[in-house]
Amino acid sequence: MSRNDTIYTLQQDIEIPKIVTDKANKILEQIRKDADMKNNKMITYQKPERKCRKRYMVIALAATLAVGTATAYAAYTGWSKGLKEELRISEDQQNHMEENGMAAFSDATVTDAGVTVTAQQSITDNYYTYLSFKIDGYSVEQGVQPDFETISVTVDGQDDFSWGGSFYNGMISDENGMAVHADGSELETEEDGSIIENYVMDDGSLEYHMVLAKSDEKGFFMGKNLHVEFKNLGTVAKADYTPDIDGTWALDMTLGGADVSRFTETEQKLGDSGATVTGVELSPVSIRVSYDFPRIEKNEEYEDENGETQVTTHYEEAPMVSGVKYKDGTTIMNLYGGPGTEGYISEDSDEYISSFAFDRVIDPDQVASVLFYKTTNGNGDVTEEPEYYEVAVK
Repeated sequence: MSRNDTIYTLQQDIEIPKIVTDKANKILEQIRKDADMKNNKMITYQKPERKCRKRYMVIALAATLAVGTATAYAAYTGWSKGLKEELRISEDQQNHMEENGMAAFSDATVTDAGVTVTAQQSITDNYYTYLSFKIDGYSVEQGVQPDFETISVTVDGQDDFSWGGSFYNGMISDENGMAVHADGSELETEEDGSIIENYVMDDGSLEYHMVLAKSDEKGFFMGKNLHVEFKNLGTVAKADYTPDIDGTWALDMTLGGADVSRFTETEQKLGDSGATVTGVELSPVSIRVSYDFPRIEKNEEYEDENGETQVTTHYEEAPMVSGVKYKDGTTIMNLYGGPGTEGYISEDSDEYISSFAFDRVIDPDQVASVLFYKTTNGNGDVTEEPEYYEVAVK
């Protein structure tokens, strides 16, 4: 599959209440505001590698490496507590993913500057892999966000994929898209109303979670060697990084993976949106939808840096997946976890792809239908009832 990728950073602030029915529209609208969207681009939402912010940080790192890095290996076979919470993984789901090979564990541990980073595990399907790393020897106060200064990731020496990552803060989104503590405890807030996040686990450790995405190459991650290099630790406040510890932690692990997806071929039109769903590939941790979607141009005015009005042209977006409905009638909404891909596969094709990783584990065998946000003319307004298009899956 040929494609041109334009990369944007998608920041989801869990402190701000989200209205479920507006979620996809806000994502796409923000992308249009943040960048000049080209007509023939597939848009990939990801967190790009951060570069060193201060030159002296590079010099300090060189001094640390001259002393040497102590490396040890210790078997780690247990499930990541944070990953189980964040993805809401039941014991039965854990056992199932171990049996089918989606879940893989690592024995890679690196210690530098008094901090130990352990590669705990991965969960891998056809297009995505979830990763969990445990950090011992570094702690922060409640409400303070830790972060690595730079992170680089390769899979079998390649880096042609998207990824997102952050320290786990103990919070998930409920069925209404609101922030809640995974352990059920009540949220605490600052005087300004912002939620106080808690990154420290019960045993005093931290967990860093990542999701890697390669939606244009089926099976890309399966069985491959993953190399992750973390450099320097500090804290983040209002997007500003404050350095604390100079160090480097490089780890290698072998990913698992299993093709456990349900694929449904269909020709389901999504109302008068112009889009026809041609295929739905549904796994326990992600979804990939293909559409036939003839291009519809849309002109929008904006003000440039000189205060002059300009016009940009882009194509309408196809309705985005909002959730799934189980065979027993249970509806699961607000599934977007990211990273995700949205757009045409090439400059001269009307084939459109929407793909993203879930924020939880689901049971594809129990899914009766996939739900899509219903909008009017791509302008972000949700229509009257019913709120969603529904496409049955086999």
